[in-house]
Amino acid sequence: MPTWDLPDVRFACVTSLDGAHAFFWAVAPADYEGLLASWARDAELRVAAFEAFTDPRIVIESCARPTKLLQERDRPGTVMVGSVEHGRWVNWNLPAVPRPPVPAYW
Repeated sequence: MPTWDLPDVRFACVTSLDGAHAFFWAVAPADYEGLLASWARDAELRVAAFEAFTDPRIVIESCARPTKLLQERDRPGTVMVGSVEHGRWVNWNLPAVPRPPVPAYW
């Protein structure tokens, strides 16, 4: 099995209160608490740390956009990795990585 030198990226899951809709976000560690706090302001949503993306390809691809935005615009960037509706992927924003099985999020 290869050894991966993985970039540092954090994930969060934002869901509707009923859990029917889930959005998976990636952000640089320095901006992670801000991401959680900004989503937590909306009483119609739940937000939590998300650790289920363990495939190194997902981590690497998720890190690319926030890092690029930070370098180009000197501001934090986030990437929506994908979204789920009623237990099915409806959006997957990492074209270089196959969609994983829908993770358990609540």
